Amino acid sequence: MMSESSDVSNAVSSVKPATSYISTLLTEPIKLRVGKQGASAIEPQSIPQFFHESCARHAEKPAFVYANDPKDPNTAWTTISYQQYQRNVKQTALMLLHVGLQPRTSVCVLAFNCPEWFYAEFGALCANGVVSGIYPSSSPESVEHVLATSQATVCVVDDAAQMAKVRQVKDNLPLLRAVIQLHGPFEDFIGTEEGYYRWEDLFALKFDSALSDELARRESTVGANECAVLIFTSGTTGLPKAVMLCHDSVLMNAKIIDTGISDIRKEAEVTVSYLPLNHIAAQIFDGYMGLDNGSCIYFADRDAMKGTLVKTFLKARPTCLFGVPRVFEKMQERLKQVTANSSTFSRSAMEWARRVTLAYHQNKTGHPLKFWLASKITNQVKVALGLDRCRWRITGGAPVSTELKEFFTSLDMPLFEAYGLSEVGGAAVINRDIGNLKSCGKAFDGVEIKINEPNEDGHGEICLRSRSTMMGYLNEVEKTAEVLKEDGWFHTGDLGYVDEDGNLLITGRIKELVITAGGENIPPVHVENLVKAELPCVSNALLVGDHRKYLSILLTLKTDMDPHTGLPLDTLHSDTISWLQNLGFKYSLLSEVLNIPADVSALDDANILVQPDAKIVAEIDAAIKRANTRALSNAQKVQKFALLPHDFSIPTGELGPTLKSRRKVILEKYATVIERIYK
Repeated sequence: MMSESSDVSNAVSSVKPATSYISTLLTEPIKLRVGKQGASAIEPQSIPQFFHESCARHAEKPAFVYANDPKDPNTAWTTISYQQYQRNVKQTALMLLHVGLQPRTSVCVLAFNCPEWFYAEFGALCANGVVSGIYPSSSPESVEHVLATSQATVCVVDDAAQMAKVRQVKDNLPLLRAVIQLHGPFEDFIGTEEGYYRWEDLFALKFDSALSDELARRESTVGANECAVLIFTSGTTGLPKAVMLCHDSVLMNAKIIDTGISDIRKEAEVTVSYLPLNHIAAQIFDGYMGLDNGSCIYFADRDAMKGTLVKTFLKARPTCLFGVPRVFEKMQERLKQVTANSSTFSRSAMEWARRVTLAYHQNKTGHPLKFWLASKITNQVKVALGLDRCRWRITGGAPVSTELKEFFTSLDMPLFEAYGLSEVGGAAVINRDIGNLKSCGKAFDGVEIKINEPNEDGHGEICLRSRSTMMGYLNEVEKTAEVLKEDGWFHTGDLGYVDEDGNLLITGRIKELVITAGGENIPPVHVENLVKAELPCVSNALLVGDHRKYLSILLTLKTDMDPHTGLPLDTLHSDTISWLQNLGFKYSLLSEVLNIPADVSALDDANILVQPDAKIVAEIDAAIKRANTRALSNAQKVQKFALLPHDFSIPTGELGPTLKSRRKVILEKYATVIERIYK
């Protein structure tokens, strides 16, 4: 348990005087909840202090490896040492001062992961600024919202396409002094018009001692209890809120995760950076845990989430990996397709190896020789994925199905499920028990869990408290007060309970609960997963039934995705083709299955009349009935369904940047379809 202290500022010079544990202003520090033992007793530091110490400790080790030309598979790769990393961050900090970065204002980065992302981040923090990322898929309106909310005076953009978004809204942003473009081609106004710069031009400048002195002065004023990073929420129910994380919060989360996996975590890990760096998981896993341990980061190309990630894995051969569930689901789909196309002997051997491996990990009683033989087979999969050196894999950021965890455990690549939120600084809970596929595991050292207003079964809202908890939502006093209390408890909005062994189990979200006309509270994810488990052809399922007499469900069939645009294609995925073949159909296109036009891009999705064969309808209905046999109550049984005209994707609006379903958007988009179900 933590022992709160408000006197840290007297002992540690990097902690500024504060009057409250909560703040919604960039200029207002907070009190820190420093304990007397364990992780919560670690001495507070500013991120610049931590950065310089880490770089000095790992000076000669490789920090970054990146392709000189990501589009050329035969390109040379460049390695940056920690010593070079530190020099580049200092040069970037001087650049930012030169173009007008003001203290306690933000540097926003609108770019895919690259070394310059980190240079801009740590450069801004050394100059007593704040850093915030913007999803590259953001619209100009979203870009304007983040820049305005974060009080940005500098914005770093990836390329001409991202520059165009900022240029479109810059006149509405009086604080924004400079926009710096990383990669060409460059429009004529870059480098000639005031306020627009090329990164390479600024990076080549030599700055005088006066600016270096200013940087040193700025860095000396940075407080560990001041805001360092802004993480914008997904915005599924409105405009995104800016989660304020202080220097101490970010470093604490990296350190408690390190402590929680210290037995498998090693010095000089190798990892691959591909999740957007404006996501808290990527910030902690890539940026801060890597620094502490002298890890080497390989950068994936910008099409990583569209199918090229394995190419970088094969180059890097990472020793550790973090991925949202959808990343592992895509690997699973690819492996299933490869297995389906292999010879009968190979398929049988792999199925045997998976059965033996799963039993060995779950029961701990499997025969060692059998497991050794099975590992020779499953290792071929690891080699093919570039994960043969990967000792541990963490997944989180969205619900993780039991089936997905079983699949990777059967390949001798068990997933450690982590639970957390941006508002609690990242991860708070992790499951290290391979045999326990139901829970999220136990809290990290320094994190407390409380179930608020539990019912007779001990189920209620999950509340968390630690030194990693956010300061507040920037400029949102009322919204902060709704979820964060002065005693430090953050109300997550997630429902769950803690079992007799201290494991946390999540059952749903308060805001996403489907409340039927009969007053039954239904956690949708559980019901959706039951249906998906019965239908390997289904990619996405979304439960419907708010204020209705019964539940129904929206389903999308698996199709291939365009690797360049991310849009769903008409071509059926191999899982769907196999499912249809078992029913006697030889379809290869979704339009054939649904009897709709091949190109629906110009049509209103909700008004496209889907008319599948009666046999297909009957088979889906039978699968739903099978899922209903495992429902927790009669109220949780699904009565009707509708097939949608295409799979969910980011470009079509149903998925957010981290590939989570945008439930409110989907319900609004397909309102006409839903009304047809209930007629």
